[in-house]
Amino acid sequence: MKVIQSTAIAFLYCFSNIQADRNTLRCVDPDTVDNEKDYFPDKVQPEYSEHWDISYHNTYKILSNKLAGTSYALYQCGTELPTSVVDQVTDSWSVPLQDGIAVTATTQIPQLEQLGLRRQVKGFLGDPQYISSPCMKTLLEENMLVAINDEMLPSYAQTPNGIPKLQFLEENPQVAILRSTGVGNKTLNWSAFAEKGNRATYEWHKVMGALFNLEYLANQQFEESSSRYDCVSDNADWLLSESGESSSKPTVLWAYKTWDGVWDVARCDDEYHYYCEYAKACSSILLHSNNGSVPVGTWEPDGFHMTLEEFVEYGKDADYWIIPDYINNLEEDYADEWEQLSQFKSIQNGQVYDVQKSGGGTWFEQRLAEYDVVQQDFCEIVGLYDDQSIGRHERMYFRKVYPQADVEPIGSLGSCEASFVDLPWESRASTCEVLRPSTSSGCSVSATYLAYGVVTFTAAFFGFVM
Repeated sequence: MKVIQSTAIAFLYCFSNIQADRNTLRCVDPDTVDNEKDYFPDKVQPEYSEHWDISYHNTYKILSNKLAGTSYALYQCGTELPTSVVDQVTDSWSVPLQDGIAVTATTQIPQLEQLGLRRQVKGFLGDPQYISSPCMKTLLEENMLVAINDEMLPSYAQTPNGIPKLQFLEENPQVAILRSTGVGNKTLNWSAFAEKGNRATYEWHKVMGALFNLEYLANQQFEESSSRYDCVSDNADWLLSESGESSSKPTVLWAYKTWDGVWDVARCDDEYHYYCEYAKACSSILLHSNNGSVPVGTWEPDGFHMTLEEFVEYGKDADYWIIPDYINNLEEDYADEWEQLSQFKSIQNGQVYDVQKSGGGTWFEQRLAEYDVVQQDFCEIVGLYDDQSIGRHERMYFRKVYPQADVEPIGSLGSCEASFVDLPWESRASTCEVLRPSTSSGCSVSATYLAYGVVTFTAAFFGFVM
């Protein structure tokens, strides 16, 4: 740990020499403001996302949520927002955000951690027992992060040990509260959940960076994850072609038993797409179907689940089975159906996985911000991740649950001492090296982890995470 701190300090010294070319990470002196100066030389733009856009105007930027129909002025702290702009936007904040941020979904937490902004998360509208991040749990214990009750939202009205939302706003008047709907009371609409595609969803990471003038770091982290994704996908395609079995792609069953005893399977339409995208990126075939004889319910009028008989016929020949659920003991959990399920090719070959390799809650909280890691897990499972020249990828999400002798333990994200909260985030993705021979010079895609530490500690230096 001392090595990391010393390295960060050394890079901080070097980084300070070029900080003038980056977005400022603190307020500027009002007496020195130049309205003709571009205070945001680092900018973000959506490449994959459909629901947000942003424009830059020297001293302020306009963030638009195209799905919600709202817009927000983010003006450099120390400058004044033109009154003509105030009348045209839904709300406004000075940036970097001066009172931090409040989140309403655990999926919003990892991106803030990646940007080195754990201490900028001031509140959580929800039950904090569902937070998986060890460092955010530590901040909860130290009362640096508070649970919030929102009497206007029934699901958030009885948060254990929560404080009233109005009290929270009085104590943090310039906080930004990320919510999918609603306006007023410092609400900023967050619509990452509605994007189509893993990269489009994660690209809201750039929006998070813009709230703290960290466009440079957000762009860097997005591009590195995107490059890894492309590298792993191309490797899978090349490995399949080299195997001589390109016409016989591995087949994957993605399904689980619901609480009422029927079977929910993958559907590759616009709404249920992320797992289908992983299969395509790993040169695999994901079984998917919108058929079944059991109606899902009023919340999904066009959806159907399968009976056991339908499910057996549908999934019995798949090479691999990924269960997006928590498995304790496969034979015991599916005891009533085991006679039929035990004939599945995936079970007979011991290729069955759940999503608890890093703990149950981690799958729901972290995977959207680690979509590249999930892809590496998927490709590793189907045998199209690497060859003899590259070290094996250690899976972080998918856990083997059968046969019993090979069951992997339920994992966790570990613990986080208070002294570790401000240490820089490091990706859990494996380095990807391009396998496909090229006539041009070879390339290697690997994350520049020290660069993350530089900016994270720079943020601390300027008061973001102190």
